[in-house]
Amino acid sequence: MLPRWQRLSTHTIFTVCAVSGLGFLLKREAGLDLGELSAHSMLVWHGVSAAFALVVLGSVLPGHVRGAWHARRNRATGVAMLTVMAVLMLSGLLLYYGAEEARDLTVRVHWLIGLGAFAAFPLHLVVGRRQYRAKLALTR
Repeated sequence: MLPRWQRLSTHTIFTVCAVSGLGFLLKREAGLDLGELSAHSMLVWHGVSAAFALVVLGSVLPGHVRGAWHARRNRATGVAMLTVMAVLMLSGLLLYYGAEEARDLTVRVHWLIGLGAFAAFPLHLVVGRRQYRAKLALTR
C-alpha cells in the first residue's frame, strides 16, 4: 500500500489525466458541449497531467510495484495497469513523433486503451484493497 500523500497524488493526477483525455475525446469527436472548455484546453490539461502521471508512475515502481511483486500480491491487475500505462505512454509519444501514415491507428489505440484505463485502474484498487484486508484478517 502506498503512503497517503503518494496515493492521493497518484489518484488525483491519474483522474485529471483520464477526465481531460475523455473530455477532449467527447468534445473533439462527439461534439459534446463542455461549456467554456475548448478542445485545446482539454488537450493541454491532458498533456500536462500525462507528464505528471509518468512521474508518479515512476515513483511507485521501486516501492509499491516491486514490493507487491515480491509479495505476490495483485499481480494480474498490476501487470494490466503497467501494460495500459506503457501503451498509453508509447502511443502518446507516437501521436507527436510518429509517422503521419500511422496517426489514425495510433489515435484509435490511444483512445481505446485510455478508455480501458477507466476500468483497469479502479479494478486494480479494488482487488488490491480486498487482498490487503484479507491479509489483515489472517494476521488477527
